[in-house]
Amino acid sequence: MFFKKINHRDYNYIPRFYNPDEDNAERRKKKLKFRKDSTLRKKNRVPFLLLVFLGIIIYFIIKLNGA
Repeated sequence: MFFKKINHRDYNYIPRFYNPDEDNAERRKKKLKFRKDSTLRKKNRVPFLLLVFLGIIIYFIIKLNGA
């Protein structure tokens, strides 16, 4: 009763350079490229890091037992 009701502001924004067909095509290209690269990298990186850490641990175990 004593307070004014706050309404959202309306605006009419029209982008200058927008082609919906081209936008969808670019989005699909980026999406496919990102998925393809990320899955290949993750699969190859994990076993390599595990082997490196295992090698370091085995090296320290041998050094400590031999000394």
